[in-house]
Amino acid sequence: MNMFHLGWFNGAGFGASGWNSPARGHGYQLWQPEIWQDFARSLERGSFDFLLMEDSSVVPDIYGGSPEYYLNRAMMAPKLDPVPLVPYMAMATKHLGLVPTLTTGFYHPWLLARLMTTLDHLTQGRIGWNIVTATTKLAWANYGMEQPLHDKRYDLADEFVEVAKQLWDSFPASAAVLDRETDIAFTAENVKPINFEGEHFSSRGPLNAPAGPQGSPVLFQAGGSPRGRQFAAKNAEAIVAASGSIEEAQEYHHDVKTWAKDYGRDPSSVKVMFLTQVVLADTTEEAVAKDKAMTARMASDIDGKLVGLSTITGIDFSKVDLDAPLPDLQTNGSQSALAEFTRAALPGDSFRDILNRKGLHGGLKFVGTAEDIAVQMAETMDAIGGDGILFGSGGLPEPRYVSGIVDQIVPALQRRGVVREGYPHSTFREHLLEF
Repeated sequence: MNMFHLGWFNGAGFGASGWNSPARGHGYQLWQPEIWQDFARSLERGSFDFLLMEDSSVVPDIYGGSPEYYLNRAMMAPKLDPVPLVPYMAMATKHLGLVPTLTTGFYHPWLLARLMTTLDHLTQGRIGWNIVTATTKLAWANYGMEQPLHDKRYDLADEFVEVAKQLWDSFPASAAVLDRETDIAFTAENVKPINFEGEHFSSRGPLNAPAGPQGSPVLFQAGGSPRGRQFAAKNAEAIVAASGSIEEAQEYHHDVKTWAKDYGRDPSSVKVMFLTQVVLADTTEEAVAKDKAMTARMASDIDGKLVGLSTITGIDFSKVDLDAPLPDLQTNGSQSALAEFTRAALPGDSFRDILNRKGLHGGLKFVGTAEDIAVQMAETMDAIGGDGILFGSGGLPEPRYVSGIVDQIVPALQRRGVVREGYPHSTFREHLLEF
């Protein structure tokens, strides 16, 4: 069996979701870094490649035209910027890759390029950038802008990444001399303007920050729509994939690897990380019962499902007739999320039928003991040809849940020789490209 990577996607960012969970642990204060530092240490104990932090710039009011549901449940808001949290987690770890989310529509490429270079230095080569294009028009309005159409957002992002890459190259690490005998700190020979003039951005350059240990951050993206897949295959080094079955995962994996080759890239340098759900227990029977109970609870939370679908698509589903057939739906929000939901419809289904069957929790599901799950994951990765497993949580990390994965599932995977034990290299990119 081939080796694969392990990552963690915190789907609620630096937020408050899960603030009242009894499983969260004691002694932590909301908005303070300790829980995140402990979380990062746990992931490093499990030799995870990285922790990816979601982010958004909005207090949603899509569902029912009000922020009440969201704020009452700390869902999507409030939320702090994850970027200042990165150095705190870096100080608590030595090897774990740290990947904050930053939006191409809300930064200038020069500002983002300098910020990422700074973090690459501070983390000693462990920084990544999760590239997003902002699916909600409310977020764009917060920056005084009108949301571009779906594919146009990716055109903007393509140009943004190109400018950023040129800026990262504009002040190479080789310019650092720091020679006391000649009294020369940096040479100017290769530090040059880029003079970029594009449709969306322009920048003279050069960056005034010398390249960090990696030269540039490891680039992440989660492209699900056809245009999103092309963007990810062209630019990303790691791709977040939400596939609900092995067949869907195989199709996605093949598609983005083909696009990567068409763009002149080595497909093996593009790592596809598949989102997962795990239901862990001491016996297989207990895990199956636990999964059934969790599924039943989720099925009964109709409002929660409608809110989640409303938020990501920008469509107010509080107005939908649940017992009517699925209407024809169009969105300028997340087209892949809407398409995934509508694909679950069977002939004669009502909207309620699809909600009950599909839910909103994408990803491959693994149920059983740690040994069961390790076998399932290894066999699934072999069947897909995939590059990694992406565990996740939709709120503040719960220590017991994290420990179950790090201290039970990961050792079972390590015993099979399919995931790493320790960190043989010095930078995040080197670990990601190791296999």
